[in-house]
Amino acid sequence: MSAEIGEYKKPKRATRIALKNRYSAGAKLSEHKFLRLLHGFAEGTPINVLEPSTHVSGKTIRATYGALRAHLPIAISTHPKSFSGAGLVLAHHEAPALFHAARRSPLFRRHRRHHAPRLKCPDEELEHVHETAVRLMCALDLRGVGLYEDENAAREIVLRLAYAIPHLNPREPMQKLAEFIPGAKPFAHPELRLYEDFRRYLLKNPLGAQSVLCPKTL
Repeated sequence: MSAEIGEYKKPKRATRIALKNRYSAGAKLSEHKFLRLLHGFAEGTPINVLEPSTHVSGKTIRATYGALRAHLPIAISTHPKSFSGAGLVLAHHEAPALFHAARRSPLFRRHRRHHAPRLKCPDEELEHVHETAVRLMCALDLRGVGLYEDENAAREIVLRLAYAIPHLNPREPMQKLAEFIPGAKPFAHPELRLYEDFRRYLLKNPLGAQSVLCPKTL
């Protein structure tokens, strides 16, 4: 029977919907699968290796990796003391020397073969170079260098890394860079540091909730 005119209808109770993914606004991926992709990115896992173990399409993994790579410069500038102080070092006015050395290093050529063999876009190449530099920073324990207290420490680290990177064999652990910086020590788990610091950043600044500025000035 249809409701008569003036008949009171009890309003439906509003349902509270929990966010599906706290790390990526509007993502179709569940939070669990997104974190698995973030872990794969931090570990440097190639897309074709990660795809069968996560049951996520290669296209989705590639897009997620690209979004993470594009947001990495924002993350280190927002929290400059995270990622082993990468935001303090890579924002230094002499940092282009470090990026220049990284781009021409055997380490970066190996990175391109594994993760961007068909890379042609200059802007995307800069994002990969930036990612490589952040990974190098995560491999270092710089607490004994005075990075957070001495404003000249960042310049010293930039210049020493720029010199050291071309001498680093890509098959050797990146922690060998510590030998070139007085007071620095190797960090045992650089991939875990990258994962945890990036995860904490995304928890407060999820993907899709902010604009991306490509690091064109590197």
